[in-house]
Amino acid sequence: MPGSCTTICHDVMGTGELKLDVKLNEPILVYPAEPTEKQVYFLSNLDQNLAVTVSTVYFFNSRKDKKNHDPVSVIKDSLRKLLVLYYPMAGRLSLSEDFKFQVQCEDQGVLFVEATADCFIADLGELYRPAPFMTQLVYHNPPMTATNILDSPLMCVQVTKFKCGGFVLGLSNSHCMTDAYVASELVLAWGELARGSVDNISHLVPHLDRTILKSRTPPRIEFPHVEFDDVDEVCSPRMMTNHDQSSKPICSSFIFSPQQVETVRRRILDDGLVTKVTTFEALTALSWRARTQAVEMHPKQVARLVFAMNIRKKLHPPLPTRFMGNGVFFGNATATAAELTHNPLSHTVKLVQEAKALVTDQYIRSAIDYFEVTRARPKWVATLHIASWVGIPLENVDFGWGQPVCMVPTNMMDDDAFIAPCGKDMKSFQLFIGLPSSRAAEIFRQCLSSCTTMTYTSSSSKNSDQSCLLQEQKHMVLVENC
Repeated sequence: MPGSCTTICHDVMGTGELKLDVKLNEPILVYPAEPTEKQVYFLSNLDQNLAVTVSTVYFFNSRKDKKNHDPVSVIKDSLRKLLVLYYPMAGRLSLSEDFKFQVQCEDQGVLFVEATADCFIADLGELYRPAPFMTQLVYHNPPMTATNILDSPLMCVQVTKFKCGGFVLGLSNSHCMTDAYVASELVLAWGELARGSVDNISHLVPHLDRTILKSRTPPRIEFPHVEFDDVDEVCSPRMMTNHDQSSKPICSSFIFSPQQVETVRRRILDDGLVTKVTTFEALTALSWRARTQAVEMHPKQVARLVFAMNIRKKLHPPLPTRFMGNGVFFGNATATAAELTHNPLSHTVKLVQEAKALVTDQYIRSAIDYFEVTRARPKWVATLHIASWVGIPLENVDFGWGQPVCMVPTNMMDDDAFIAPCGKDMKSFQLFIGLPSSRAAEIFRQCLSSCTTMTYTSSSSKNSDQSCLLQEQKHMVLVENC
């Protein structure tokens, strides 16, 4: 429904609370610019357990040379062209005869909303981690829930214009349609179409056919697939941790400089338990161990780590270039809370490395067949889900206003984490992690600080009648003994 929504934002200048008032126009459906193929579109078994939405916001500054250009019109018109290439995104989920998700492609359209905010982007303060007001910049109607998922658009777009001339693009996609790699290719292609920078768009055409990931006939389950097993609760969910259950989940953000990453890696290698460690392995192990401590998990509780692995080149043959589908497999590691917290960090790294080593072409094919036979959907008890955006240029989209000032995930749960490159040279790393309470966030901070000097993000900004340029981040460095 059109209207106005108001969120209280934290005012980093210390002048009191800041109200963000976003006025929404009537949502419309945007259709492909020309008729597309009408078909039932196959979704692989790697897509089936991912019928959730992933929401992201991109903040763009104003530009003097774009004063007479409307970003809403540019983005909407180029979206029509994009949907000719990515036409399954304009479809709707349906169920096959064997009760698996598929997409009914009949050009049903993508939901699009124009919105206006009554302030400058610079008024919003810190933008480098999810904040409550960001949910007002991504449109969800209806929400993707089990009761209406088959009626929901697979993609929602909101463009919010600010008084300074800047704007925010809020995207909400069904994860069963796109992983981060596909999402990156989609928005980059969208930007090229918006800029009109190319006449030949053949390099933007996605590989739509997902049947390369079909299960085998007959299915062959060649490995035990513990990633589909449920983890037993040592105690009831409300007693899983010592935290106030009325406390709201929060998202924390931490920045690791190259020097800090190297410090963590050296600490891991010191005892000789592992002989090499990647940045992803180091930060993933550190996050899993620290989160287990932060939520004060029962020592006998089995903690699970689920991490997304890009399998495009692991498969034989590799997935085609610009494959439009989930080309990720979720590695799985488990250990009791006591095992994680009472052993050195190198032990946790070894668990991550062993889980990664399992994921081969044969293992992935076996897992696809396992789901075909069992339709297993595990319960995520005591689980941390972590994904890496390293090497995925989500921040490079350009609709003609230059690259976004920042890009932030907005719908993180308290068991989600992301690792993304950051900084002017993209050599630092930012960890976004959801935690169940402020108490957990403080314990998590202390756990990280025990391994390395940490950098916390904050922002300051000044209003200007002529500009909405975001200010440089200021960092508070906590120096503690390792």
